[in-house]
Amino acid sequence: MEVSMRSTFFHSLRRNQDMLAESLNLEQNDDVVTRSFTALGRSCALYFVEGMASGQRMSDSVLRPLLRAQEELSGRQALEAVTRRLIEAPEVKTEKQPYAAVQQLMRGQTLVLIDTVDEAVLVDLRGYIRRPVSIPQTENVVIGPHEAFTEPLRDNLTLLHRMLPTPRLICKLGQVGTRISTQTAVCYLEGICPQETVDEVQRRLEASAIDHVLTVGELSQLIEDDPFAPLPQVVSTERPDRAVSFLLEGQAVILIDGSPRCLAMPVSFWHLFHAPDDSYMRWMYGTFMRVVRAVGAVLALLLPAVFVSMVIFHPLALPMSLLTNIIQSRSIVSISLFGEAVLMLTVFDLINEAGTRIPGLMGSSFGLVSALILGTAAVDAGLVSPLLIIVVALSGLGSYALPNYSLSFAFRMGQMALLIAGGLMGLPGVCLLLLLMAMRVAGMESLGRPYLAPASPDRLHNPDLIVRGPVFRQRLRSYVAKPDNLLRAHGRMRRFRDKGRGRP
Repeated sequence: MEVSMRSTFFHSLRRNQDMLAESLNLEQNDDVVTRSFTALGRSCALYFVEGMASGQRMSDSVLRPLLRAQEELSGRQALEAVTRRLIEAPEVKTEKQPYAAVQQLMRGQTLVLIDTVDEAVLVDLRGYIRRPVSIPQTENVVIGPHEAFTEPLRDNLTLLHRMLPTPRLICKLGQVGTRISTQTAVCYLEGICPQETVDEVQRRLEASAIDHVLTVGELSQLIEDDPFAPLPQVVSTERPDRAVSFLLEGQAVILIDGSPRCLAMPVSFWHLFHAPDDSYMRWMYGTFMRVVRAVGAVLALLLPAVFVSMVIFHPLALPMSLLTNIIQSRSIVSISLFGEAVLMLTVFDLINEAGTRIPGLMGSSFGLVSALILGTAAVDAGLVSPLLIIVVALSGLGSYALPNYSLSFAFRMGQMALLIAGGLMGLPGVCLLLLLMAMRVAGMESLGRPYLAPASPDRLHNPDLIVRGPVFRQRLRSYVAKPDNLLRAHGRMRRFRDKGRGRP
């Protein structure tokens, strides 16, 4: 905060009020409400932020019991009587440091000061307006829970506790932000998540030197291993069930107050291709959908670059009938194929961004109408060829098949880079740049763990990378879990086979 404060409260109520009035800017700030009253024979003061605390609960749990108290106490006796007997609220605690008390006040707690007491009493009577738990917006599934995280941190922790009813679920609360702090929570399963993972996550959170962190998107940029890496090094999800799956695999989950998403670390490249539907469906269905995503990723990354480089530099490698059609369709096009491809990809990204920013149901309609109108008009005007529109549309569909939003952005950027390499140097340029990309990704890490593991370097793992094995073969946790707790169950998991015995 801007105003310097003492490390402890005064015994004098008047001096404490003057200190809080200065730090809270009460002369200009009308949102902080104060109430002076007398209880236990002493002058008292109550502070709360309008709209953040429940007035009815405050009256029933704090004011009425204190005003009805008949005895006269001071000092430590008054503090113990207020916190242990008089205030009728589930969560009551004391705070000696004014700075910490002000932080809790601004988060919605009620602050009570008593004359002759050098500590503040904090009562959790938060009652601000909050959005109820709703369905996921970007990670919809057909089979599985339809709950999504919401903005209040406590509600999100409640969702995790309800799905994982075990005392092994540890939630360590902390703060991030040097001037305006935001509450965070690091969640992990004791005995499954390595302690070095938890320590490293907390170290990075404490080292985040920024005034204020608003969302997990900003936080992920502060704690990732390499900010210049092409791919995301954390997984962001709005689904509590997916966060629980990360916890069960031995990863740490980070939540931040005010953000309806969480972060999971460490992760690998394969996590970005997985979707919740994969686990809820039969194993062959999940494998089929992952293969479809892999095909879509290849189309999104390579199809425009390979098409342009083949037509410009290697036309004799194409079938004669296809080459003839390409030449005929391009006979009326006035710009080069390379410029045509760059133009179409740019227009496609522009339509996608505009459709995303348009509110409501107009976005999808706008994108469809824009694509139809611009595509038809461009072909009629002789700016692009129909075959290139098909190539760009297929690559766009491939990027939409990727389940991770950040991953789709990375593939679209790689798509443009490979297109430029193919337009300038042909297939050798595409292969060279693709090799450099693969080398860069192979050297990436997430929380100090290899990014391509458990495939490269090889680690002990389940058959659950691209091909997903049956559930009864998923006997191991992720390689990031504690080495002595890799098995998911004691003994060997067996699939039940009905051989005519035990049937009714």
